[in-house]
Amino acid sequence: MKPVRALLRAAHRALTDDNVDLWLLTAAAAVFTVLGIVDVADMNVLSAAILALLAALAFAQIKSRRLVAQLAKNRPGAGGVLLHNYPEDLVRRRAEADDVLLIGVSMARTIQGRRDDFHNALTRGASLRVLLVDPTDEGLVGQAALLRPAGPAALMAQRIRSTLEELVELKASTNGRLEIRVAQFIPPIGVNLLRHARSASITVQFPELRPVSGPGPVLHLEQADGGWFSFYEQQAERLWAAGTPWPLPPSRRLRSIARPQFVESFGPDLITAVKAASDLFITGITRNTLLNSNYLEFEKLLQRGCHLRVLLIDPESPAADGAAERFYSERSKQSVVTRVEHSLRLLSQLAAETPGSVEVRLTSYLLTSGIVAVDVPTENRGDLSGLFVEYYTFQADGEPKFLLIPGDAGFDQFLGEAEKLWAAATPV
Repeated sequence: MKPVRALLRAAHRALTDDNVDLWLLTAAAAVFTVLGIVDVADMNVLSAAILALLAALAFAQIKSRRLVAQLAKNRPGAGGVLLHNYPEDLVRRRAEADDVLLIGVSMARTIQGRRDDFHNALTRGASLRVLLVDPTDEGLVGQAALLRPAGPAALMAQRIRSTLEELVELKASTNGRLEIRVAQFIPPIGVNLLRHARSASITVQFPELRPVSGPGPVLHLEQADGGWFSFYEQQAERLWAAGTPWPLPPSRRLRSIARPQFVESFGPDLITAVKAASDLFITGITRNTLLNSNYLEFEKLLQRGCHLRVLLIDPESPAADGAAERFYSERSKQSVVTRVEHSLRLLSQLAAETPGSVEVRLTSYLLTSGIVAVDVPTENRGDLSGLFVEYYTFQADGEPKFLLIPGDAGFDQFLGEAEKLWAAATPV
């Protein structure tokens, strides 16, 4: 039985071999050659056999050419999978997709340039997810700017914020299934992952350092391509999962501010932290602008039971003369006195109209810096605890600002100085 099984296995291998047609062609040619030599087959039979063999050979050539053409089509860089630009039908397919995942640095041209497509897609019920670089992380944005033609990092941050604002507006105007996230890393690839009812495709862009033209190498794969499609699809989903929902939570925004680098303005982050405070300690020359501009916020804060301490300069002391002289534009001592008195009236009004604790003191020391200390007592510290510090310059336009959080170098020194000034000041 063993010889029979071995013979059957050999026959099966021979019949299923990719070159079986060539083996049969060779065998038939050998048989008819022998028959012609021994004069068993006449000329008519041999002629017919030769024509049949030529037809079989032509069929084998057609099959080989098809295989070669298929290999050439799928060869990277031959205009098949690896492209020099995005597929021509990418915009149309993206607009028609039921589920879209976009990953990139700013995606300003995609989101802002094709806004109507996304609006229509969200309106009909499609799902859209977008992951961009976190614009609040200055160091990260600086790295991301290297992946674009030469330009300042501030411009890159502005482009990302504009795209995010566009997406937030799209979500609000359509009430659609739109999710926005930002990455605290540079995405290693740009992604257009499109899913339809019965198919899917992914277009992957590979970033370049300071590209000179075009989007760079682009890889396009269909779901039917199997392995590599699944590989990049899973990578895109992992990148999405690692992102942080936008708008960022206040604690994340606070920690994304560069420390202790100077900035011209704290922007909305200062008021965001103040709104959530349970203990607030403010020092400064007059603090007229802060109290005037945010009076309602301070009122709400004190209604919640916040403890507020404010230290200003004594308008009757020489410190008022020094503050007027130090200001970058001409300002009289009376102007400083008026602003301090106005702040005192606002604080008195807040104390009278709210149940919160308001303490005010005046110092005769010409302050060199002012602080807004949010939840700095040890028992109150949390994610929003920090010192917003302003440095008072001599006759220079503006006050350089920086943020310190517990554990940063200088935090204890600035806070300690403020507490000593408070202890030596005169209660109002």
